[in-house]
Amino acid sequence: MTRMLLLAALALACVLSLSPAFAAEDTTVALSAAPWIEMVREILLTIVIPAVAAYVIAALRRTYPMAALFLTQRRVEQLGNAATEFAINAIPGAVKEAKLSVNVGSAVIAKAVQYGIDAAPAKAMEAAGGPEGLAKIVFRKLNLEDDANEGNTLLPAIAAVRLK
Repeated sequence: MTRMLLLAALALACVLSLSPAFAAEDTTVALSAAPWIEMVREILLTIVIPAVAAYVIAALRRTYPMAALFLTQRRVEQLGNAATEFAINAIPGAVKEAKLSVNVGSAVIAKAVQYGIDAAPAKAMEAAGGPEGLAKIVFRKLNLEDDANEGNTLLPAIAAVRLK
C-alpha cells in the first residue's frame, strides 16, 4: 500500500513540474468534424441500415400472407359484383333493386357464372371456388323472393352452366 502511495505522489510531482512548461508554449489545436462525420456515416452504412433492412424483411414475411389473403378476397368480391351486375343487365325481367323470382334468379346466376368463366382471369375464378363458388357468391348477392332457396334457385343454375 505504501508503495502505491509513493508512486502516486511521484506521478503527481511529475505532472505539477511539467505543467508550467506546457503553459509557456503557445499551441493551438484545430479539431475538424469531418472525420467524425465520416466515421458515423460508415457506422450507419455498415451496421444500422442492414439491421433495419433485416427487420423490415422479417415484418413483411409475417404480414405477406394476410395481405395476400385480403387482396384475394377483394378480387373475388369484385368478380362477384361485376358478374352480378352484368347478369342483371343481361337477363330480361331482372331489376337490380327488385326481388327476383326463382326462375329469373336462376337465370341471373347462370349468366353471371358464365360471364365469370368467360371474362375473369383463371386465378380469380380459382380463388372464388370455381364456377360453383362464384354461383354461391352471386346467389348471396341477389335479392330473391322468399320462396327461393339453394335447391330451387342455385342448383338449377349450376346445372345449366355445366351443360354449356
